[in-house]
Amino acid sequence: MILISTRHRPATDLGYLLHKNPNRIFARNVTFGSVTVAFTEAREDLATVALLLDIDPVHLVRGRGEAQGSVAQYVNDRPYVASSFLSVALLEAFRSAVQGRCTDRPELAETAIPLEIRIPVLPCRSGKDWLQRLFEPLGYQVAAARIPLDSEFPEWGDGPYFDVTLSGTLLLRDALRHLYLLLPVLDAKKHYYMDVNEVTKLVSKGEGWLAAHPEKDWILRASLGRKPSLMRAAFEQLANAEESLAAEALEADEVAEGEDDMPRVSLHRQRHERIVEIIRRLKPKSVVDLGCGDGKLIRELVKIRGIDRILGMDVAFYEVEKAIRKLNLEDSGPRMRERVEIVHGSLLYRDERLAGFEVCTIVEVIEHLDAPRLAAFEKVVFKHAAPKTILLTTPNREYNPVYQIEGLRHADHRFEWTRDEFQEWAARVAATYEYTVEFEGVGEEHELYGAPSQLAVFTK
Repeated sequence: MILISTRHRPATDLGYLLHKNPNRIFARNVTFGSVTVAFTEAREDLATVALLLDIDPVHLVRGRGEAQGSVAQYVNDRPYVASSFLSVALLEAFRSAVQGRCTDRPELAETAIPLEIRIPVLPCRSGKDWLQRLFEPLGYQVAAARIPLDSEFPEWGDGPYFDVTLSGTLLLRDALRHLYLLLPVLDAKKHYYMDVNEVTKLVSKGEGWLAAHPEKDWILRASLGRKPSLMRAAFEQLANAEESLAAEALEADEVAEGEDDMPRVSLHRQRHERIVEIIRRLKPKSVVDLGCGDGKLIRELVKIRGIDRILGMDVAFYEVEKAIRKLNLEDSGPRMRERVEIVHGSLLYRDERLAGFEVCTIVEVIEHLDAPRLAAFEKVVFKHAAPKTILLTTPNREYNPVYQIEGLRHADHRFEWTRDEFQEWAARVAATYEYTVEFEGVGEEHELYGAPSQLAVFTK
C-alpha cells in the first residue's frame, strides 16, 4: 500500500492530478492480483489517496506452471510489502500522472505541491541510512521506523522492514517517477524479466534526476546488476542525457556572447533557422531528421506547409521519449500522428525506415561518432537512405578559441574538424556516392577562424 497526501489548497486538486474522482473507487485486475485506488480524505485543506495492491501468491506460482515446489513459493512477504509489484501497480493506476499529463488543469502538472507519501511496509535490508541516501537527494525529508518481526515476540528482534514517510514539495509527476523506479531498487527479488525495456524505463522515468543522483551507480546496479550489458546501456543513455544538459548550458553561453547588451540569437537557433530556410526553398514532401534529440528542429518543420511526412530518429531513449512528449504526439490527432513519427535507432546500421525521404537533416551529430565508424555512417545515409538532399552541420574546431575552449567543444565529441578537414571529407563522400556539395558557415564570422558551425549541402 501507498498513501499520498497533500495540504495544497485546494487539496482536492490531487484528484485532477491523478485523474481520479475522489468520490469514486478505482479498481482494476492485473496479472498478479488487483489494484484499488480510493480517497480516504478529500477536504479543502487535506486530501489523501490510498493505492492498495492485493497480490494472489498462489496465482503467481501456478500462472508460471509451477504448481509443485517449496512452500516458500506460496508463503512469503510479497503480498504485504512494497515491492516491484507495487511499482507496476502504481503505473497501472496513475499512468497519466506519471507521464505528467493533467487534461483538465494542465498548469497543475507543472506546479510543485507539498506531498507526504507513506509506505507502511518497505523492505530495506541495508538499513535506514540507505533510505535517506536514496530519497533525501531528491528533496524529501525521510522518516523511517523499523518494524519488529512480531510485536508479540520482541525477542525475535527487528525485521528488514520500515514504515516510511517521505515529505517534500515536488511535482507530483516527479514523486510518482521516484517511487516507480526506486521501489524495485529496494526489492531484492524483482518479479519481472529484465531486458532492454528496463533501460528505457530507467532513462525515461529518471529524466531530470537520475543522472545527477549521488547514488546513481548503486541504483543502476540494484536495477540491472544481473545484466552487465544493460548496465552499460543505461550508463551510456544517462551520459547522453548529461551531454544534452551540457549542450544547453553552452548554448546559453553563446546567447550571452557579444560586447553590447543587445540580445543575441543562440548558435543552436541560428543553425535551425538556416536549415528551415533551405527546406522552405526546396519545398520537399518528406524530411528525416537524424539525431533529432528532443525534437527542437522537428517542432519547426511541422510549421512548414507542404511537408506530409517527418521522421525523427535518435540513438538515445531519453531523447526519443522527450521528443514525443514535447511534440505532444500521444495526445495529438490522427493527422499529426500520421505526419510525424519519432523512432529509436542508430546511424550506424542500415534501416529501411530511413528510405524514401527527399531531405535528410543531420545537425551537430556526426562529431559524436567514433571516427573509425564514419564509413558505416556514410553507407547508411548516402548509399542506403540516399535522400535527394542532405543538410549536415558540424562544429568548426578552429573557432573554439573564441569560446576560450581548449580541445573539443563538448565532452561527448569524438572529434572536431577544421574547415579544410570537413570540406575534404565531404568532397570525398559526395564523389563516392554521386552527390554534389556546397559549403557555408553558420553563425557570426570571425576574421581568422571563420564561423562557429559549418554546413554542407549535398544534392543528387
